[in-house]
Amino acid sequence: MGWLSNLLLPGRLRTGPTALLPARPDPKTLLAIAQLADPEARPDGDDVLAGGSRVQPPIELGPDLLAKLGVPGEEPLWACRIAADGPLPVDFFDKSLAEGIAYRLGGWSVCQGEPVDPAEEGGGDPVVYLPAVPEPEEVLPALAGLLHADAVDGDRWPEGEVVDGVVHVPVRRGRVADVYADDDLVITIEEGHRVPPVARARWPYLTEIAVARVSPAGRTEETPPAAEATGGTGDPEDADDTAAVASGDEVAVAGGEGTARPEDVDDPDALESDAAETGAAETGVVEGGAGSGDDAVAVARDALVKRAAVALEIAQRLQGIAADSRGFQLAEPADVLPGGYAGTPLA
Repeated sequence: MGWLSNLLLPGRLRTGPTALLPARPDPKTLLAIAQLADPEARPDGDDVLAGGSRVQPPIELGPDLLAKLGVPGEEPLWACRIAADGPLPVDFFDKSLAEGIAYRLGGWSVCQGEPVDPAEEGGGDPVVYLPAVPEPEEVLPALAGLLHADAVDGDRWPEGEVVDGVVHVPVRRGRVADVYADDDLVITIEEGHRVPPVARARWPYLTEIAVARVSPAGRTEETPPAAEATGGTGDPEDADDTAAVASGDEVAVAGGEGTARPEDVDDPDALESDAAETGAAETGVVEGGAGSGDDAVAVARDALVKRAAVALEIAQRLQGIAADSRGFQLAEPADVLPGGYAGTPLA
């Protein structure tokens, strides 16, 4: 690498998106991870092409370069920069791709000068991509045995009703179509999302899809940025609607019906995204109570795996695609945990 490339390298990596990894990743491992986000990902020379983005081969970075990136520590890391292949990728897919690779390989991600440890942010809300919003008559039988409610909390769900042990709240305003819940989980079905690469491979003819988000009940933290608030799709318009409902602002209603306010949607907390889990992982406060240290982390991880198991079951019953909050497909519940590919190069 020439002196000019060395001079420009920190700036390019800092701008990112870049995955910073503790060990040099095996090319087959990188490809396998990329194919979780885009089943049509393929090698192209030393790069991997996925969803209109190019995962460049790893470069070893010493402490001096890492300090320029704002990453602490003396151990070297391996950097894989994500670059647009042609026009700039839409929907922040390049950013979620870098974060997803780092999450699975136990590393950091850097974008616009901000280093982030995705594992410390938590796994977010598992989602299920669906080709269209299913009718309650389809969803309620699919949720039988997954959610368990004996009665409706009238304060929280004034328009809810218990059907076969599931609280159903018909919304049909704005982005949110229906909410299904029990005391522990909330399933929010949202329409009008752009199609992420993992779903485009199965439904290439669609221009938008529905998303069923599996969230913990009783969430109150602030809504995160656009790419996280949309369950990995990175659609800013979707995020604006979701964030507005959660924060108390008005949301435009499809079909010119006026505006939907939070009280119309019944449960603003159900619409918030990963931020609550982030707070849980960092502060030790987990769903259902307070904790500290390793016990709190273990409880948060168990809760995340439980939500992923529910997402996988919903995907199977409704013929959808289960994915994590960054749009990486899940094959089993443990796939939602960090570091799943660390130290296990593929043969």
